[in-house]
Amino acid sequence: AGGQHVWAQKFDGHSENALEFQDRIAQSVVLAVILELQLTNWKVRDKSPPGIPEVRRLVNEALMKYFEMTRDSLLVGIELAERAFSIGPDNARAKRTLSIVISMGVAFGALPRERGVIERAVELAEAAVRAVPDDEIARCILSFALESCGRIDEAIAECRHAISLNPSYPTGHGDISMLFALRGQVDEAVREANEAIRLGTHDVIDFWRHHGLVVALFAGGDNQRALEAARKVVRTKPGFVRGALYWAATASATGNNEEASRAIHHCLSQLPHLNLSNVCPGFVPRYVKDHHHSRFLEMLSRAGLPSS
Repeated sequence: AGGQHVWAQKFDGHSENALEFQDRIAQSVVLAVILELQLTNWKVRDKSPPGIPEVRRLVNEALMKYFEMTRDSLLVGIELAERAFSIGPDNARAKRTLSIVISMGVAFGALPRERGVIERAVELAEAAVRAVPDDEIARCILSFALESCGRIDEAIAECRHAISLNPSYPTGHGDISMLFALRGQVDEAVREANEAIRLGTHDVIDFWRHHGLVVALFAGGDNQRALEAARKVVRTKPGFVRGALYWAATASATGNNEEASRAIHHCLSQLPHLNLSNVCPGFVPRYVKDHHHSRFLEMLSRAGLPSS
């Protein structure tokens, strides 16, 4: 409406496959427009070069699977991003997209939380940031990868940089909220989570910002508000087991034993291998302070999470 140029791309194909070629163009246009509108909603302009058409198409398909955020969709997203990266190994978008789908695959339990997996996500994100240092998207992706391997202070520094580049980008505020929460900086975490929720305008990853609020409120001992927020996260994204674990912990902390037990059954129905020995930091990031960490495990134990 404002006359802004949204997107243009050259296509090459063969006339003998005209219908297939047209379908591929249509798919590429739809994917690109959806993602450009999402970035516009976030007040973000992608500063990383898109690369050749096939790399861009695969990256965009991978991002659409990423935004579905289920274990199955993330595995498909990883496969698509791997293909994009193999075609364009120097492409910054392919690197950062592969990094984020790997990191989120670990967060959803689609990939094992193994050192090599997480280190690869960090290396890919670092390469994307080196290629385009003023890309706030890449900075947030690097921050999330660093959080996954427990490098909280470095992750906060990347988020701060992203926010300095674009104060209106909701992901920067949402991600730093989670990091502050893990460090026990409750007031800062709540403030940043609320800012992320305000800027995000109920988009596809809004549940993640509310989850940051849950982690902060639980650390601050505001159990009832934490439970209410955790219920909202699980209603929005039932397959997000991290959120369901906090649902169990907050329900247990408020004395809602039946609800806490129900939450644990929900978690184990999706990831049966979870127990008190491997849940944190094996699956859920660990609170920095021991008393927050111990209380989280205690509430999960009361809720019925097996010891081993």
